[in-house]
Amino acid sequence: MIKSKKIKALSVACAVVAGMAVTATANAHPRWIVPSHFTVSKEGGDWLTFDVTASHGTFVFDKPAGSETGQIIMPDGRIQYPSYVTKGKRRSIFDFYFEEEGTHKVRVNNVPSYYTKYKAGRRDTVKWMKAHKAERAQVLPEKARDVITQVSYTRAETYVTVGKPTTKAFELEGKYLELVPVTHPSDIVEGEEVAFQFFYNGEPQQGVTAEITREGTLYRNHQEQIDVVSDKQGMVTFTPDTAGRWLMKANYKGELTDNPLADISSVNVHLTFEAVLQ
Repeated sequence: MIKSKKIKALSVACAVVAGMAVTATANAHPRWIVPSHFTVSKEGGDWLTFDVTASHGTFVFDKPAGSETGQIIMPDGRIQYPSYVTKGKRRSIFDFYFEEEGTHKVRVNNVPSYYTKYKAGRRDTVKWMKAHKAERAQVLPEKARDVITQVSYTRAETYVTVGKPTTKAFELEGKYLELVPVTHPSDIVEGEEVAFQFFYNGEPQQGVTAEITREGTLYRNHQEQIDVVSDKQGMVTFTPDTAGRWLMKANYKGELTDNPLADISSVNVHLTFEAVLQ
């Protein structure tokens, strides 16, 4: 009976692995969100629309990414949800009416994903399965070696300010990798230094790597990205040399201790922001 359950579990694992190609492809592509505007000055508020996709290109539509988990953190900390969500083949779109004064955080985060990597067979073939530590014992082959489980999580975020900027929406959740704008998103200006701070599980995190790229990569020969690494206080600084829309892709990889579900983590923050003209 136990052997039968083991065979069944392995069959399920194989089916999962076979179906992981699409999931892995989507996860391998950075997810980002971009608003039609970053500020609202119209009296009485205004509708803004947002594009969401997963793509290696900066603001180039590629893989479908849903907006079902989209949230708007209001200036007082309340959570609201998008209006008129539409999902297409290469992007999703949603709208929201911004009228409350202050800075809003708009986010479309995914859910934690767990993948177990191991070696099997005479050739030490590396294999993957979608399972966390509590599940993997039921599906791993008996002679699996070098077993390690990773949790992956991505935040896709941007900020919209109506009238006077505020900071309540910057408050931490205390989970995974998070970014706090030390320079307010409304105060990012071309040619001036910008400072952001990274936190991991609520604590300042050193060693976060980030790539910062401005829009228009399709129309230039080089990415011209800015590479930064956070210091002991989790701080990074950089200077956007050109006005326009920018994408920051930040990642942190680290070992986990006493975690019942994973051995290591690979967590991301993908922030879209605007640098205005001087």
